[in-house]
Amino acid sequence: MSWREDEEHPKEFDDLLDHEDLDEGESSSVELDSDDEESMEIEELDTSGEEEEEWEENNEEDEVWEENNEKNQKLEPETPGLTPSTPPECRQSVPQMDEEMPHHSRDRSRSPVRLNFLPEEDAVVLVIGEDGVEQNGAGDFLAPDAHVMYVSPEERDRNLRNERYERRMSGRRGVRGARGQRGRGRGHPSQGRRGNLRWEVGHPLNEIWTTDADVPSELVSLARDVMRRRKESIQDAERNAERQIAVSESESDEEYLDALAGEDGLPRLESQNLHFEWSTMETFQGKEENFRQERTGSVLSHSSAYDAFRSFWGDDILDQIVTETNRYATKIVSTAFQSDWSPTNRHEILCLFSFWMMLGIIRMPTITSCFSGDPLMRTEVFKRIFTRRRYETLIKALNFTVSDPSIDDSNPSNTGVASLDRLHHLRPIITHLNSKFQSNYILDKDICIDQSLTLWKGKLNIKQYIRSNAAKFGIKTFELCESTTGYLWSFIVYTGKQSGMDVEQLPGVLKSSAIVKKLIGPLLNKGYRLFMDNWCNSPLLTRYLKLNGTDCVGTLRSSRADVPVVINKAPLKKGEYIARHSGDVSILSWQDKKRVTMISTCHDSSTALPTVSSRPKSRPIPFKPQMVLDYNKFMGGIDLKDQMLEPYLLERKRGIKWYMKLFKRLLNISILNARILLQSSTQKQQHHLAFRLQLVDSILTKHLAFCPKGRVLLTARTIPGRYTESTHWPALHERTPSSAARNRNHIKRCVVCYSEGRTTQRSAYRCESCDVPLCIINCFKVYHTRLT
Repeated sequence: MSWREDEEHPKEFDDLLDHEDLDEGESSSVELDSDDEESMEIEELDTSGEEEEEWEENNEEDEVWEENNEKNQKLEPETPGLTPSTPPECRQSVPQMDEEMPHHSRDRSRSPVRLNFLPEEDAVVLVIGEDGVEQNGAGDFLAPDAHVMYVSPEERDRNLRNERYERRMSGRRGVRGARGQRGRGRGHPSQGRRGNLRWEVGHPLNEIWTTDADVPSELVSLARDVMRRRKESIQDAERNAERQIAVSESESDEEYLDALAGEDGLPRLESQNLHFEWSTMETFQGKEENFRQERTGSVLSHSSAYDAFRSFWGDDILDQIVTETNRYATKIVSTAFQSDWSPTNRHEILCLFSFWMMLGIIRMPTITSCFSGDPLMRTEVFKRIFTRRRYETLIKALNFTVSDPSIDDSNPSNTGVASLDRLHHLRPIITHLNSKFQSNYILDKDICIDQSLTLWKGKLNIKQYIRSNAAKFGIKTFELCESTTGYLWSFIVYTGKQSGMDVEQLPGVLKSSAIVKKLIGPLLNKGYRLFMDNWCNSPLLTRYLKLNGTDCVGTLRSSRADVPVVINKAPLKKGEYIARHSGDVSILSWQDKKRVTMISTCHDSSTALPTVSSRPKSRPIPFKPQMVLDYNKFMGGIDLKDQMLEPYLLERKRGIKWYMKLFKRLLNISILNARILLQSSTQKQQHHLAFRLQLVDSILTKHLAFCPKGRVLLTARTIPGRYTESTHWPALHERTPSSAARNRNHIKRCVVCYSEGRTTQRSAYRCESCDVPLCIINCFKVYHTRLT
């Protein structure tokens, strides 16, 4: 055997050659070249009969060395230990030779070299073959072409981790099973074992790969390739930003073009912000934005449910509904309808709202059941508001805008193609409520964006299917709500990829990013903390929000662009997590029952215990990352809103017109928002059912008397003297703040009693036309019949 010219032979072989006491003329010889002392040749003898004598002499030499070792134990310095690859019975101490001992040449054969080392605990020896690969299971001897190499314990541990990682990845790259699923390989990822330890509930979480030195070299090279390809794609997008390019389906191109959108005077993501260089959490210095709103809650003070509700449904929008309804009624070609129809007004529209509110409280099987005369089903409140014929006539004529659909020509992405506005039936209502919801309430710091579904099973081109929702089929809306109260602040009705009225999407912009920017636009640079799910989140969108003074927290899809490879490929066991950051954006992956990936601009990798008051004391409390705890606490604003609406669904009854069901849903949300306004104004908790009953009673008290004459029964009109045309009717005084606080009617002095000297007599009634306080008994008739 000869050593390569560019390789220095290990020092351990010199020690072995010097320390083994072999006779020079025995079985082999070692010749050193005078020109190159580092090269060495080992010549093998052809005689095989001398091998037995050679081994006997070697055994004798071993005994001599053992005696010398016992004498020189006190003079030997500490030597690094070896791996336990050598059996204990074959381990011997390594003799230390004097530095002045001359270097002898020894005759060697090509027999395996025996390991006669006594390992210590401070160092590790690796057996490396000629091809540079570590040899396992060497036993007591080294191969002729092998050499040894000392490594530190830290490097040994890192090599072991890399081997386990390779075995795990090779197991995942197994044969595909049914329906394209891959085998799990070795073990289950949720077993929670790391070495001989097992993680259990109640134990602190373990963070792996806290430094870059712990990351396997394969992942490091893979991450570099991903960053290189990402940089090349960004450079290509910069060169083609000024030209009309085809929209790429890859997320990286879409996210990059989305980042270039700096409309509405908001700062853009410059080229230096498009690169994500991920580092360990030791250098993370993310800070939470300062909340800049001076006050939160209701903008105006409201003293009653009626006032809060009318802040959303003012006379302007009611008059528009009345105008469009009367206009549409004149176009209905039906003799029976035209004979029964009489123009409506805003009072009747409000009474129609109260009718629907009662349908949400008192569940009737059909609309016809509301007007039934059966003693078991009779409900007087519905008959008090409408007759069956008037209700059916009004519902048939109810309309909110011009019947012809509007054409959306304002969207620059639809050049040359006229796109149909699929929400033209409700466009005025959607625009009005979005404006009123935002202007009447100031949100608290924690807000969330999520999707909601209004049940609709009929044929509709904008109908969506969401398996996780209770109502799996329906009309999807993206909503921004306050996390603690469920107040709906803004919403977008999803109408498919062709929707251009609600979201102005530039070519190449992700739909999720465009929706988030549309909803959160008026709240940027105010210090809000936004919570979103993995459909909306991406590293680039998170950085965009952070640059505009808004924190972002939420789950993240690991397949999104710019997510570090270390986060995706880390072999996490249950109870372990890994975190990385790039400037002000941090990403954490945690292995619970399932793997959870989170992104945040104001959280580090700290963990904490959740606060669950209902948990039994004997049950251990699991540790969780802090960003997971905050996400679970503040992400449920939309779900909270849906839960509060569920017992009082106005849209429960089926109908032919889909937009009528969506209108009832928006009306129901406005009632919930009015309740939140009243709670914010009075600083008192309002019972939901009591609030709705109070609202219905107020509407009927104030507006039922002013409904059109068409609601009177036809039999009453045909009887002479049964119906008297008059505008003088008794009504209650409007409540003042003091009387409303005491839940009493407002009373005033009766003008008739005062004129007759009864100064202490007061009445809660007045004449609607004359607007003077009158006693309902005698005084009301006397006032309108006596001669002046």
